[in-house]
Amino acid sequence: MERVDNNYIANAIDELTGFLGIKEDIPSENVFGPLYNGRTKACIEKIAEYLGLPITVSVIISERFDSHDLVTTDGAGRGIEGITAQVSIPDSLPFYGTPALKGFPIQVRVSGDARRYPHAFVAIMAHELSHIVLHSLWHKEKNNEVYTDLAAMLLGFAAVMRMGRHAVETTQIGMGWQQTTTTRFGYLADEQFEFALGRVNAILDSSRTEFDTVRIRITETLTTYKNQFDSYRKMFHELRNLIEYLDKNQRKKIRKEDIPKVMEAHSLDYVERFVSVLRSNEKKLREVELLHSGWFEHGQYHYTTQQLDSLRVFCNNLYGLLSGLTRECGVLKDDVATLKRCVGFFGRLKANRQGYKMPTNPRG
Repeated sequence: MERVDNNYIANAIDELTGFLGIKEDIPSENVFGPLYNGRTKACIEKIAEYLGLPITVSVIISERFDSHDLVTTDGAGRGIEGITAQVSIPDSLPFYGTPALKGFPIQVRVSGDARRYPHAFVAIMAHELSHIVLHSLWHKEKNNEVYTDLAAMLLGFAAVMRMGRHAVETTQIGMGWQQTTTTRFGYLADEQFEFALGRVNAILDSSRTEFDTVRIRITETLTTYKNQFDSYRKMFHELRNLIEYLDKNQRKKIRKEDIPKVMEAHSLDYVERFVSVLRSNEKKLREVELLHSGWFEHGQYHYTTQQLDSLRVFCNNLYGLLSGLTRECGVLKDDVATLKRCVGFFGRLKANRQGYKMPTNPRG
């Protein structure tokens, strides 16, 4: 493996971010709560869930492992009676995000008392389960321990891993004497971890800002679109009322330049054109609101380049709908203004008071 320095770490984080995206930190109580209550399996499954692994976990308490390099000790090689974990990754592991991964059985072997060092345990399990993420995505560095640490940090466990990097054991060795032993967990030196943490947090802040900018633009554009649709519907109702008024008051003198518009308003397809615009935009508005609620109803916590691109496309399409409806509003507004001149002040007043409502089937 290449020499691991800050440049190596920075490149790995950038590559993994494009591949995995980045998540908000998991609320620590979500994983520590079950652990404090002795529910180790529930804790592991919660970690897996946040990593996007809807797997079923079976936990085996064991002191025998095929590998002993899952935990790194301090510079002097000192260790403590801590906890170790190992995840078995089957060759039949389904691809990430597919239905086959739901409920897929994964075996986890745990050594020691997880509750004794809960922070370290969660950090180790986040690392081990991140191996499954990378394996299920066929990532070229799926066996790279540094990449796996960084993947866990990007997928919401940066703060938790910082909490669990060191475990301190204090032992009484004589009258007034204590021995303190510190074990470091993880595959990055302290300085490297802090560098990685700073870069991950910077990417998270930037991603959050980009998503919030697009989200605000979408929300504002959607609000304007809804208001424009309501305005169009009201003008259409007013148009229908004005036409009805003209039909009932045919002796009303009409200006010569307005006669063509009045004749057009009584043609077979005139009203149908506006009804078509109403029905089309009403359908599009329902679809847009459904998509909007699906994206933002529960808040955003996972940021990916693909999703950001999709939101930008959605925003641009929404703006296109708004622009089209705005043009149609201009056409309808001009026609309403012309017909208003034809009915006079009291006719306009009466048309506004009629409160015409478009039937369920606008063609009726």
